[in-house]
Amino acid sequence: MQGQSRGQVLVTGVDDPVYSAVVNVLSPLGFDIHRAPWDNYLRDHVQITPFDVIIVGLQPSGDGLDQFFKSARARGSACHHAGVVLVAPHQVHELAIEYVGHGANKLVSDREVSSKLLDMVSELLGVAPRVPVTTNARIKIYVEGKPIQSFCQTQNLSATGVLIRGFDHYPQGSKIDFEISLPTDTSPIRGSGLISRRTERQTERVEGLGIKFTAFNGTDQRRLADFLATQG
Repeated sequence: MQGQSRGQVLVTGVDDPVYSAVVNVLSPLGFDIHRAPWDNYLRDHVQITPFDVIIVGLQPSGDGLDQFFKSARARGSACHHAGVVLVAPHQVHELAIEYVGHGANKLVSDREVSSKLLDMVSELLGVAPRVPVTTNARIKIYVEGKPIQSFCQTQNLSATGVLIRGFDHYPQGSKIDFEISLPTDTSPIRGSGLISRRTERQTERVEGLGIKFTAFNGTDQRRLADFLATQG
């Protein structure tokens, strides 16, 4: 149903550029994003308000993080099972990684929020739901830097990737550009991605390639999210 939330996300302890990056990545996909100040009330907030994902910034010298995680992960806390992504400056990776498995589930550099946050959130919430969609697509695969263009069809589509029929001979990690026609729109969505896997023919009964989206043109990520919200 269009407008249905993908999940509740709390953002705290980050600066404005990181918060803007979080909003730019997650808001187009339908997540409800809530920003809260890093203060004493926050520990009560996470105990009484359920969030699916918490994105928290590493504080100077880890100030207050131990108490925050103790509150969030306490038995009976509304956020006991929430996925937690810790955002930290790349210079203090060694300090930040100590919190992974001790309150935080994932760690991302403040410089990589735009490129890595979506995959992390998708893993924490489970794989993005796939929608069976058979439609036309055009992909350009770069092999040793040289583009090879092909017209093909999709098998299914999600917010984070697409399964393309009929290919199995290109290596994982190959860069691609794509155009995918949405049945409800006259203009295709465009962007870029990486080949993430080959299908298992015996179990999936289709020969093809899985492609993970890495970037979209203009508002095409929002257009895809709006389309997927009308399916199912």
